Amino acid sequence: MTAPVTDLAPATPSAHPALDAVRARRSWSKVTDAAPTRAEILTLVSAAGRVADHSSLRPWRIIELRGDDRRVLGSAIAKAEGDDKPSTKPLRAPLLLAIVATYRKSDKVPRWEQEAVASGVAHALSLLLDEAGWGVIWRTGHYTRSKAVAKAHGLAENEELLGWLYVGGKPERTRPERRKELDARPHLDRMPGSDALPDELVHWREKSSAKKSKKSKKHAAKASDKKVKKPTDWVAKAEKAEKKARHAARKAQKRAANAERARTRADLERVTSGD
Repeated sequence: MTAPVTDLAPATPSAHPALDAVRARRSWSKVTDAAPTRAEILTLVSAAGRVADHSSLRPWRIIELRGDDRRVLGSAIAKAEGDDKPSTKPLRAPLLLAIVATYRKSDKVPRWEQEAVASGVAHALSLLLDEAGWGVIWRTGHYTRSKAVAKAHGLAENEELLGWLYVGGKPERTRPERRKELDARPHLDRMPGSDALPDELVHWREKSSAKKSKKSKKHAAKASDKKVKKPTDWVAKAEKAEKKARHAARKAQKRAANAERARTRADLERVTSGD
């Protein structure tokens, strides 16, 4: 198992530590039973809380789930899904950190923006945990906003659950990382009508437009083919019906023959038993 980093200061300072940490991050669906202490979590949560936060409302909180807390959640999930047995999903990691959006009354900061802050804290915290040597994955589910699960977490009326960070030790990796580096060019755009567009953006737009046009023509051709109805071949239809009728007649004859044989056998048995 990869030992978690207890000293958060890097041994060899990097020129771009944040960039390196983000590029190295990955989700760990399987983790070991090791888990960070509450003291370690407090340090990381304090840092994660420095995300952009309009009016500094702090519209979030985090709930620790350890030990039997996870079983309580498992029972709540089962209730939400109508199952008889508690869910074992919360037992996949030794520590779960429930991310809660706590909405504040504000004329300037709408509800969606406050939820974005809570999500930002979750992302920052998952990155910090990964950098500190812990395996993390953000899990959700359709039961995340259920009443049973909200009650288990003790959520107030102004709160909503955004999911859980499943945290544990990083197991030894058995295969290389498969995620490819993101090509950012199609995701970094300019306003419509902007002058002096970068060459790669012009090329990408032309390529994207050509691809959409080709796809659109393909769909149009398929739709056109569906609209054009083929003339009914009545001769073929009649032949098919006659074939079905002959097949049904043969089956009926076979059933009749089987019934006749059964009656003959029954008569013979009665005669034999009478003798």
